[in-house]
Amino acid sequence: MVPLLLAWLHATNDLFSNFLTPLLPKLMEHFGVGLGTAGLLVSVYSLTGSLLQPVAGLIADRLDRRLLAALGPVGVALGLGSLGFWGEFYALVGVLGLAGLGSALFHASGAALVGQSAPGNRRGFWLSLFGSAGYLGLSLGPLVALSVENLWGLRGLFCLTPLALVPAFLLLRTPPVRVRGRPTGLGDLLRVFRGEVAKLWGMATLRSLVFMSFSTTLPYWYHLKGLSDYYTGLSLSVYSFSATLGTLLGGMLSDRVGRKRVLVGTLTFALPLYLGLLFFPPENPFYLVLLAVTGALMNAGIPVATAMAQELEPNQVATVSGLLMGFTWGFAGLFYAPIGRAIELFGVLPVLLALGVLILPAWGLAAWVREARRMEA
Repeated sequence: MVPLLLAWLHATNDLFSNFLTPLLPKLMEHFGVGLGTAGLLVSVYSLTGSLLQPVAGLIADRLDRRLLAALGPVGVALGLGSLGFWGEFYALVGVLGLAGLGSALFHASGAALVGQSAPGNRRGFWLSLFGSAGYLGLSLGPLVALSVENLWGLRGLFCLTPLALVPAFLLLRTPPVRVRGRPTGLGDLLRVFRGEVAKLWGMATLRSLVFMSFSTTLPYWYHLKGLSDYYTGLSLSVYSFSATLGTLLGGMLSDRVGRKRVLVGTLTFALPLYLGLLFFPPENPFYLVLLAVTGALMNAGIPVATAMAQELEPNQVATVSGLLMGFTWGFAGLFYAPIGRAIELFGVLPVLLALGVLILPAWGLAAWVREARRMEA
């Protein structure tokens, strides 16, 4: 029951998290600010929600993970659900900073709690279900946000907060979770970051940098090619939903054939698939099939890397979960601003081709990492 409640909370947490971007024009009108100022809301939430996840993991390795996993999404729902109730822009900035911290605490403690609750021979499946639920929430976020806002305005978003309150209440009624091992400190974070987990983090960050840059650049690239907004939205939806399916299948497969085989296998196909995305004509309908296969394979390794890290560091599962989840994406995201500038200077294809080289060291790190012996329960 606990892993299912955590999957529900992950879907809800990430559903609310993806409200900001589609609602930016409405918030600009609400507060009377420009895009640059309104973008501060996204930056603050992203930084606290992603880059603070290792710190959140340190906290979750000291406290009751059940409590943090329940209250984190509630903070996110209250923060993002109250967008229309704030009259002062910078008050909302502070609220979203706290909501981002709630998201960071949830991801670190939630992933750790899933790994701790699941049998060893099914950890990959439950972590993949947890991860795919988050992708599903992200995919539905813009549609839900815009639909509710069109019907009831920004204040209507608050009506969605029970989506987080109900599973949080149910999770809090489960028995408290004892933290295994001694409390984690900063020294443990530095220690795991020098070991096998560092290889996993490096592999995941390089992979994320390549494919995040591609998916973020895709709308701009399609625009240059004169493709319609509808086709752009369809392509992004195909990529997102295939990523959800790939996340689920990757963890299930790793339970059967091994974590390392799935990581190395998916990255073996990464470079040819990536080159196909760059050179195959995007306007060809078959491109959507290629996009779906790539989205599935490249995201299949996310729960697998997290499961490997938890098995390598069983006494610091929340800390390593924070490293392998949001911190990876947040760290990779820091580099997109200079990448975007390089694309403006040199063009889409030269820059994205240069980024593709990073897939090779990512493959090397996946092949080099040691896989821990898995327990059956």
